[in-house]
Amino acid sequence: MNKTDTIVIGAGLSGLMTANLLAQANQNVLLVAKGVGTPVLASGAMDVLGFQPVDSRRPLENPLAALDDFLAEHPNHPYRLAGAEAIRRGLAALQRITAACELPYIGGPEKNLHLPTALGAVHPAALAPRSLAQGDVRRGGRMLLVGFDELRDFYPALAAENLNAQKLGVRAKSVTLPLPAPVDGKMNITPIELARTFEQRAFRRRLARVLNPHLKGFSRIGFPAVLGLHHHPAVLADLESELGKTVFEISALPPSVPGRRLFEALRDALLRAGGRLILGGEISGGEITAGRVTSLHLETANRPKLLSARHVVLATGGLFGGGLQSDAAGRVWEPIFGLPVAAPAERRAWFSAQFLAPHGQPIAGAGVRVDARLRPIDGEGRPLARNLYVVGEQLAGYSWTAGRTGGGVSLATAIAAVDAIINR
Repeated sequence: MNKTDTIVIGAGLSGLMTANLLAQANQNVLLVAKGVGTPVLASGAMDVLGFQPVDSRRPLENPLAALDDFLAEHPNHPYRLAGAEAIRRGLAALQRITAACELPYIGGPEKNLHLPTALGAVHPAALAPRSLAQGDVRRGGRMLLVGFDELRDFYPALAAENLNAQKLGVRAKSVTLPLPAPVDGKMNITPIELARTFEQRAFRRRLARVLNPHLKGFSRIGFPAVLGLHHHPAVLADLESELGKTVFEISALPPSVPGRRLFEALRDALLRAGGRLILGGEISGGEITAGRVTSLHLETANRPKLLSARHVVLATGGLFGGGLQSDAAGRVWEPIFGLPVAAPAERRAWFSAQFLAPHGQPIAGAGVRVDARLRPIDGEGRPLARNLYVVGEQLAGYSWTAGRTGGGVSLATAIAAVDAIINR
């Protein structure tokens, strides 16, 4: 039976950050996950609080200044447990880790960036990698949005038209070009493939020659988020030098290249800090005996293994990430420990009549109830396991669509769990 200080289950943002912070605190940490987590599907930016009231169409300027009002409207939200200081510390920790990986994140908890989306909407985010942050619409000026015939999921004309219609103080124009060699003749290309192509210097030179006639009068040039994968900082710097303009990226449909960069940065930081990682192994169950998690069942390609640790952190996500499961009868359950889940009692109560309800669908708030130290509790409020902690989207009361709080919840609850484990 393998033993370690803490086992973290799940490789999403909350799991990776929890494992990183524990490893940096000299804990012997093992992270186990079925595969890569949700960062590879997300924009790469960190949402703390984007809208308040949540049905407002105006993005927030200062997320923390509106936190009390948000919690008054959503008293069961996980921010109630973590608090503003944990949000601040979580953002700062992410900035520290990513800066060491040469993937600097720009921003802070008191001022949202207003980032253009692929649809031409405004995405309010507290932090974003520099390539995304340089697209902040509040900088104004004229920007050229560049698309490619072979990249079917990014339409710069649509984004430019919608940005201009909102009268944000920025003027956008678009151009769509065929990709220069070496990908000529390919009808479709994925974001990951194109990101790898951008890492070829000869490709960037050819692209710059094609683009130069279109650049006059523009201060910023926006691309879909495909500017390199493993060598992104060098690609961004080289493009800015070639074009003589500020270059930025716009997140588009998954797979997310910025999200992939973030995942790889956090994974590599964990390994450098001495943490261990098992991807492709599934924790199929766990034993709770006398108020403590005593063992975990790990399924691998070779054989099942039994693991144990002084502490266990559950970071497996909600219904969409597989950390909670449901059936047609309306049952919702947590599959590893069988923890009780707070959810609408009947399946017909899962959804509201409004598809894009500003407060989110009722089922989106399903999750595990925890105490002040993020330990799962029973119906009487008593902890079910003194050494088990729940972080991120699996917590009851969380709904990403309500105010846009995903990154903040992941980072703040990671901080809170680490505090609870280290200070126990």
